[in-house]
Amino acid sequence: MTISSITLESLNRYTNRFNQLSDLWLEDLINQNAERDDIVPFIQKDTAYFLQFIVKIMQPKRVLELGTGIGISTLVIASVLPVGGQITTIEREERFIKEAKENFQKFKVENIDLIQGDAAQIVPDLEGSYDLIFQDSGKQTYPQTLEPLVQLLQPGGLLLADDTLFPAMDLPDRNHTTQLVIDEFNKAVKNHCSLESCILPIGHGVTAAIKVDKENLTY
Repeated sequence: MTISSITLESLNRYTNRFNQLSDLWLEDLINQNAERDDIVPFIQKDTAYFLQFIVKIMQPKRVLELGTGIGISTLVIASVLPVGGQITTIEREERFIKEAKENFQKFKVENIDLIQGDAAQIVPDLEGSYDLIFQDSGKQTYPQTLEPLVQLLQPGGLLLADDTLFPAMDLPDRNHTTQLVIDEFNKAVKNHCSLESCILPIGHGVTAAIKVDKENLTY
């Protein structure tokens, strides 16, 4: 199922004249797959612009992604990582993994470590820390993986979560449970003692949360 961006199409048409990804082949890959109904929806184009812009600013060395899909968001991130930068991405579905690997090989992007499995089971066992985490896995995993993701995040690191304005969107009844789960996640992020956050009206909504020591904030 394709879910439209919350951004008005007229606004997207205008901003698309100014926004661009680092490589034309990324734009083409998104456009070629935009209308497919045989894959899980991937990030909206305006979300891709924002995500790549953040990576360019942060220049993270270690990135974790939950929800590879066919690898589009993975490539958006990996293509602008600094020298020595690496992204670890987790995907459960074998058919998506196969296509993602084909895309990685097709575009000769090698700084990607793909792990097959359930993100909710894998995340608690990961070691080390990450500068940037992008959460775009099954929405039911959002609340249950929040705490282990915060533990994996470097102080000053950034957690981005996609689709977080689902609760405010007019979706079919079958998505009601998903909307409730995302609302629970948004409240947990807002109230987390180690996170400062905001929700941005980009794509389907992006929650951005930085790991901080709230007790020692000076503002």
